[in-house]
Amino acid sequence: MTQQQSLPSIVTLTEIEEIVSTDSFALDLIDAIKKGFVSYSNGGFNACPIQTMGAPPMAPFSGRGNSSSSSDDDDGNYQAQTCVKSGYVTGASHYVIKVASGGHPFPNNSGLMQLYSQSTGKLETILLDEGILTELRTAAVGALAAQLLAPSVLMAENNGDGCCVGMLGTGIQARYQLQCLAHVIKCRNVTVWGRTKENVQQYIKDMTAEGWNVSSVDTPQDLLTSCSLIVTTTSSREPLLKYTAADNSIKHPLHITCIGSDATGKMELDPKLAATADLLVADCSIQTAERGEFEDALKQQLVELDSVVDLGKFIEREELHRKRDGKDDDCRLTIFDSSGVAVQDCVIAAMVNEALVQREVPM
Repeated sequence: MTQQQSLPSIVTLTEIEEIVSTDSFALDLIDAIKKGFVSYSNGGFNACPIQTMGAPPMAPFSGRGNSSSSSDDDDGNYQAQTCVKSGYVTGASHYVIKVASGGHPFPNNSGLMQLYSQSTGKLETILLDEGILTELRTAAVGALAAQLLAPSVLMAENNGDGCCVGMLGTGIQARYQLQCLAHVIKCRNVTVWGRTKENVQQYIKDMTAEGWNVSSVDTPQDLLTSCSLIVTTTSSREPLLKYTAADNSIKHPLHITCIGSDATGKMELDPKLAATADLLVADCSIQTAERGEFEDALKQQLVELDSVVDLGKFIEREELHRKRDGKDDDCRLTIFDSSGVAVQDCVIAAMVNEALVQREVPM
């Protein structure tokens, strides 16, 4: 007789939201992501090649959402993609496969995370998160970068000159970034740029309700002259933040966290801007050669790959962190590029799974 096998546990979005919606979870996540990247850089994490479907160089998906024509592709608005990331921590209980979909013309983000036992290979848990765990773990690494590299003015409560976060983009991740940043910086001034007036106005309304002082600018370039921290969250395939040799208007000190360029061909920064930086950090330096914000700078030989520091190694090299002791002026332009690594998915999936296990333990 065939032995009947138990089905995997299926965790709903509502159950997941109950776990991740606390301040303590966000703080624990930032710390766990930090430890995860150190483990990754030291060989303790095993990452599989990333799969990206629906985006160049692949053909676009055939669906058009509610549209009956192909105009979404023709007018350049098509941004849909599905990303599959997978991997495991050596010696951990599970390996994880994450599927996340999003981008126009998809009506909403979607996704799930699958946890398989490293002992049996059996699928044990499915987290039906609809993509929010990907949003959260992405925002957490942005907060981690700010924790280590944001200029000191952002850490003060007096809102002095330069105390301003620049947000490039108005979408879901632009919201999550501020929510996580609130745990690591004290500045609450935000300047936002978005492609449409309606999106900017809605963003201002939403984030003002969360306690931020939000204003807008007419061009992305304005962020470079007024902000000490800039976070880029768009799906652009051409530079939005530009640089010329004669440009001396960029504010220093300045840190830029690049989030949007998560697939081959995407870019938000002028490669020349990356080339002028005093420090380049990437979640995965090898990965950044094929996707991410330094891709073009490397191809144009404006930047050498060995000048890009892996995040895990950077965390351990405290001499590279932003100096905030008041003794020395740390006026560097620093750039962190996150194209997304499976270690982030494994970390947040393990945290949610552990929280579920703790709930089942009788008191």
